[in-house]
Amino acid sequence: MGKFSFLKRFNVFIVINIIVFLYSRVNIYADFEHINFNNANIEQGISQSTIDVIFQDSKGYVWLGTNDGLNKFNGYDFKVYNYEEEKNSISNSHITDIAEDNYGNIWITTSKGVNKLNPDTDEIINYTEENNLISSDNATEVILSKDNKIIVATSNGLNVYDEKENKFKQVLGQEKDLICKFMYSIDEDNLGNIWIGTKKGVIKVSKDFKILNSYPANGKKNSVGEGDVYNIYCDDEDGYVWVGNANSGLSKINMKTNEITKYKHSSSDSKSLPSSSIGAITKDSKGNIWIGTSNGLAKYNEKEDNFYTYQHKVYDKNSLINNNIKSLMEDSEGIIWVGTYSGISMFDTESKIKHYKAGLDKDYLLNENIVHGIYEDDDGYLWVGTNSKGVNIIDKKHNKSKFINSTTNEEFINDSINDITGKGNIIYIATDDGLIKLDKSNNVLKHYNVEDGLLDEKVTDILVDSKGYIWLGTPDGVNILNPKTEEFIDINEFINNGQAPNRYVRHIYEDSEGNYYLGFLEQQGLSVINTKDKTIKNYKYSKSDKNSISNNHVRYINEDSKGNIWVGTSYGLNKFDKKTKKFKRYTTKDGIANNTIYGILVDNKDNIWISTNKGISKIDTTNNKVQNLGVIDGLQSNEFNGNAAYKNNKGEFFFGGVNGLNSFYPDKIIKSGEKPNLIFDRFIINNKEYCNIDKMKFNENTDIITIKFFTSNYSSFQNTTYEYSLEGTSKNIVRTKDNHVTYNDLPPGKYTFKVKAIDSSGNISDEKQVEFTIKPPFWLSGYACVIYILAIIIFIINHKNKVKRLDRLVQKKTLRLREEMERNTILLNKNIKLERNKNSYFVNLSHELRTPLNVISSTNQLINGLIRKDGDIKKQNLGHYIDVSQRNCKRLLNLINNIVDSTKLQNDMYVISLKETDIVYLVEETALTLIDYVKSKGIHLIIDPEIEEKIIMCDSHEIERCIVNLVGNAAKFTPEGGNITITIKDLEDKVMISVLDTGIGIDEKYHKVIFDRFSQVVDLNNEVKGGSGLGLTITNHIIKLHKGEIYVESKVGEGSNFVIILPVNPNIEDENKYVESNVEQI
Repeated sequence: MGKFSFLKRFNVFIVINIIVFLYSRVNIYADFEHINFNNANIEQGISQSTIDVIFQDSKGYVWLGTNDGLNKFNGYDFKVYNYEEEKNSISNSHITDIAEDNYGNIWITTSKGVNKLNPDTDEIINYTEENNLISSDNATEVILSKDNKIIVATSNGLNVYDEKENKFKQVLGQEKDLICKFMYSIDEDNLGNIWIGTKKGVIKVSKDFKILNSYPANGKKNSVGEGDVYNIYCDDEDGYVWVGNANSGLSKINMKTNEITKYKHSSSDSKSLPSSSIGAITKDSKGNIWIGTSNGLAKYNEKEDNFYTYQHKVYDKNSLINNNIKSLMEDSEGIIWVGTYSGISMFDTESKIKHYKAGLDKDYLLNENIVHGIYEDDDGYLWVGTNSKGVNIIDKKHNKSKFINSTTNEEFINDSINDITGKGNIIYIATDDGLIKLDKSNNVLKHYNVEDGLLDEKVTDILVDSKGYIWLGTPDGVNILNPKTEEFIDINEFINNGQAPNRYVRHIYEDSEGNYYLGFLEQQGLSVINTKDKTIKNYKYSKSDKNSISNNHVRYINEDSKGNIWVGTSYGLNKFDKKTKKFKRYTTKDGIANNTIYGILVDNKDNIWISTNKGISKIDTTNNKVQNLGVIDGLQSNEFNGNAAYKNNKGEFFFGGVNGLNSFYPDKIIKSGEKPNLIFDRFIINNKEYCNIDKMKFNENTDIITIKFFTSNYSSFQNTTYEYSLEGTSKNIVRTKDNHVTYNDLPPGKYTFKVKAIDSSGNISDEKQVEFTIKPPFWLSGYACVIYILAIIIFIINHKNKVKRLDRLVQKKTLRLREEMERNTILLNKNIKLERNKNSYFVNLSHELRTPLNVISSTNQLINGLIRKDGDIKKQNLGHYIDVSQRNCKRLLNLINNIVDSTKLQNDMYVISLKETDIVYLVEETALTLIDYVKSKGIHLIIDPEIEEKIIMCDSHEIERCIVNLVGNAAKFTPEGGNITITIKDLEDKVMISVLDTGIGIDEKYHKVIFDRFSQVVDLNNEVKGGSGLGLTITNHIIKLHKGEIYVESKVGEGSNFVIILPVNPNIEDENKYVESNVEQI
């Protein structure tokens, strides 16, 4: 194996001289504290780059006042308020100061008046000189005093807000002893005194605005500078008032003694103010006084009574954004905000992270910012490799550095460094053109390349193992260098037999048990060489195996004190359990900053620290809590590099990246344990903004709902994680880095949005929630449902009622049908009975007709027989025969007349003729005509009228007929020896005629039907008692034609009493006309 070619040409002495020469090029720097600034300007959304004022409100918003608008910042985006020709806008876009009252209103002073802004509604009220609400439009500064007064400095005195009258009143401006009424700045001390900076000096007034003292700014010995006093800051803790002039420097007034100390810029003194033009003054929570000038930021050193200056460096992106400083503010998390002429710079005053970087000034210790390879030798020197400028050697104790590269030494083979390590006095440097070995004891350099046995010119990684062998990773596999023999050991055959990838080796690591781990690029995974059994085990990612390694691109490997192997890949961190051979994965889902892992370090408490593309993450393995660090915490950048993680024997960490090198002690990186302050920013519903939507209801046309939120920790908002859920759709928790959530086309319903924040230290905020409702369309609303329910109820009721009505109707119809059926049954039975009666009637009628006809026929036959026999008939006998024939003819005629009259009655054609008649005489005469007939039957006829005379209107012929029918009927059914009694009674306007017999009687059930046509209640086949049955029917209708009535009283075996009641005057209008009668049953 050969040596450097120059070593062959030069002796050791020359080499030693070269090294001494290199070491002589050392820059010595003052001991100072670097600050990494995080910058933002108009490109990030600020309305204008000149930041005249910065203010943080009670909710956590940061307000920025510019020359062109007011900006409300939540860490993610800006909301801008500008003057517009509308009622609800600020009065002017040039913002001079901002304050907040106890009600949460934001007060904004401008060059044209004061504005009160309600941040919840964005309602703005203007107070201008034009509307007589303030003494001057030129409002320069505003404060909220300790007694809750809004006090405003203007070009025309001091004004205080009168809440009752909603206007400002001038409280200072017309006094004779007032040195100047043009006021720029105000502040309040802890006693309530107001200090005012004016064009001509400083005024001190009491809380009731009485002038206590004046400090002129006339340039004299006891003055506060000269000219305009733009800034006043009361440092009550130390008892000073700091006064900043426009062009004459800084003054410090002792509140007790009124002694004044002045500070100005001096070009000959680097520890003086960087400029005498003072733009801002503040004191941070650590007690540091910060002065913003027109040429940089100054930090006051109280012990030495001088200043250290931070300025903008064109070559340093982490330097101040601009030197012309307009405003300063410390936020609730201890972050200092610097407003400048061209944007904002932010920094953390508590940063414990040191930053080594490259620059032109003496306070920069590197010659290039892109770092690869870090190693600290036994003498405490820090060796830092760079991407293209060789190696930097830093003396940390004396803040000195030197560098070795091809520029300072042409024999340095390559300036592109990939890794650095060492043992004792030997330093090994991996380059793109082989391996360099530097022996510090004799300052000898030696070069190893392919000719000497390297597998590839490029050496990617170096490991000095526990036995002193040098393991070298290359793009073509692994080399092992024996430092004693300086020969390379070939293990390719062993690796190949073990089926290891033998490709691009990115990292090599030896664990506590002497096993070797090879991390490969090009998707080749991880290989483990077990030195005890001399085997190789390969591990690759498997989609189907959650316990496999997370990615096949392995970048870094390390081990904790418990023997767990930690493997960094291009997609997450893995903890490898050597016993179970399983991997546990850590990704951004678990809170780490980024999935690309460049370096892994383990602190003395077994916490894992990883460098990534988005900062550094610390994993507390006891509780899996993750803490993230970013640029605002002092990191060189959020992007780090491979082979740039190192832990020295004191436990100090070093991480290198694209903008230099960071070092810190992990125990000192303790971030706040306070919960993040989570704030709902705003809600955007269908492009309309709301400050709060809790308990609100939106209509069914709500298509897009965006919910924005943030935390007031602006130092780590990029590493803040949010967990949210929306109850009403799903209770699944979603984790995101975004500070907003958008929901599209949510269905109607009640929703609860819940969110909490997890900051870079793993602290979890209190859960915030908001409830809102999307109303359904009317046809799905509660009112509609009520209507539907009512409609259904009404329908059911109506249906039930309809059913009931139908039931009732059916029942009614059924009843009617039943009644009809019953009537029809009765009618049918009646008809059947009637038919039977008809049959009996016609049988009887035929008998009635046949009897006289038979008698007449027999008489004729007898006469004819006698004539044939005797030739002559005796006159006596002939008369007898003729009389018999005549009686039967009359009988037959009466029967026929009854049939004819019955037919007339049925057809309403029967006519009666009413005349005055003595009814008593009529009845008696009629009865007497029947006496012989009755006697012939052996029956006694008794006539017993109770009156002698009664004149009524009647048809005497028809009434006589009725009496004959009743007496004849009684005679038929009264046995021999019985009685028939006729009585007449006077009923005043009526007369009652009764025919009472002692006959067989009539069953009571026949009393109503006895007067019907064809109805008979006795055996009609009995010749003695038979008859046509028409007599009673005709009698009934004749009596009804007289407007009278007829009825029977009878019991079987007790005789019958037929009663006729006739009216004296039946009131028939025209007795010559037909009289209608109710013959529906005839």
